[in-house]
Amino acid sequence: MIIANKKPGWFFYFGWVALNASAVITAWYITFAIMDRVVGEDDSLILELLFPIIGLLTGILQYILLRRYLPHMGGWIAATFLGWLMPFVILFILSKLLIPGSSTVRIVLVMMVLGTTVALPQWWLLRKRVQHAWWWFLVFGLAWGMVGLYDLLTLSDLFPVLLGFAIIPAIATSIACWLLLDRLPNHELSSRTSSR
Repeated sequence: MIIANKKPGWFFYFGWVALNASAVITAWYITFAIMDRVVGEDDSLILELLFPIIGLLTGILQYILLRRYLPHMGGWIAATFLGWLMPFVILFILSKLLIPGSSTVRIVLVMMVLGTTVALPQWWLLRKRVQHAWWWFLVFGLAWGMVGLYDLLTLSDLFPVLLGFAIIPAIATSIACWLLLDRLPNHELSSRTSSR
């Protein structure tokens, strides 16, 4: 296991929230700029454009922050990009398995499943670098569940939905970073385990 180089200060967590939230909002505007110029009036492609752009932007910005505290994080950008593509596969599977309907519980559960699929490739990298990497799944899933609940309450206006989507996961994952990089012990495993 590779452990963190050092513990981040408060600026890291503030930067994490600010950069992640701004990446989601920036991705939103990039998506609509592309749609206006290339796609036109077809709104059915919004998520197919938005999610990969969010994945790329957040992956780059998160990597810039994480590389000072966790060594060998070059795969983080690709993992984040891949993670933001995975919800399409999960949504397809869930749409075949779930009975039609939009109960609050069902929407929150689906959002939690989507959040954990976004976190899966990132967890794959984190598990070799920090102990208790499963916190990443838990926090990401709960954050997306909260986004689903928040979005149900604010469906009348699009910008509050985007704001919730930008801010709630950013705050939640900053808490996960705080747990993984600062609060939870990250003891080195035996040399036999770390050499694998």
